[in-house]
Amino acid sequence: MMTREEWLNKAALEMKWMVIDAGGYDYIAPLISVGFPKGSRGKSSANAIGQCWDKSVSQDKQRSHIFIIPTMTESVEVMAVLLHELVHASVGTKCGHRGPFRKVAMATGLEGKMTATVPGETLKLKLELLRRKLGDYPHTALKPVQRGLVGSRMLKVECHECGCVARMTRKWLNECGLPTCGCGGGMEEEGPKW
Repeated sequence: MMTREEWLNKAALEMKWMVIDAGGYDYIAPLISVGFPKGSRGKSSANAIGQCWDKSVSQDKQRSHIFIIPTMTESVEVMAVLLHELVHASVGTKCGHRGPFRKVAMATGLEGKMTATVPGETLKLKLELLRRKLGDYPHTALKPVQRGLVGSRMLKVECHECGCVARMTRKWLNECGLPTCGCGGGMEEEGPKW
């Protein structure tokens, strides 16, 4: 059985002609992996489902690096994302989603907003034929756990005389009780009391 990376590389090789025929430049096969896209400063790109790092930032200066998000499993959708990233590998990433990128992407059959392209009907048919040739994308989706924000553990206490606000932890409220305000007034805890 093929690994997902082998499948992605075979799909990329098959789709290279689409990029070249659409006016893209020839390119050395990129390094393709499955992983969460990152921003240029290492922060997560919340909405990105694919990403191409230009060959200029690769150690060998020869090959782009492409990442496909591990939450996607539908073969044709994955190929459409991969095609978008292959256009970046061909024209470079300096133009962003404008100029040469837009021209080549649209000529391949990608449509919609250029930062979030989708395959047009003709391209969908081509990608479906390729899926039949390669088989389904051999990947089990990763479903990351969404962590809630912890928020502040500091509890608000407010003076009922002058309105002065202070924050304290539950530990100090339990051990020492409510403080007295600088004005001499008593302070009360705001919000739920545990």
